[in-house]
Amino acid sequence: MGMQQSASGSSATYQFLSEVHHFRTVAVDPLISDADKRSAYVQIVSHAAALNPHDVGFERVGVALKEALCMWLDCRPGTGH
Repeated sequence: MGMQQSASGSSATYQFLSEVHHFRTVAVDPLISDADKRSAYVQIVSHAAALNPHDVGFERVGVALKEALCMWLDCRPGTGH
């Protein structure tokens, strides 16, 4: 049973990483509004908060979240970031 929980946990982590990858695509798309980009970022932050820090691969969540934030800030015109 413990192995089953670990597998589903890592599945949630990898699903999150896939969402972050999608966000990174959204962040650089000039046709998507800043409001929609902000909503997408809020969504991945909410999903990150719901993940179990003991899941396999969780250490990658923090790195992916930081990289997504940096990408979002870099893509926002006039922020001086």
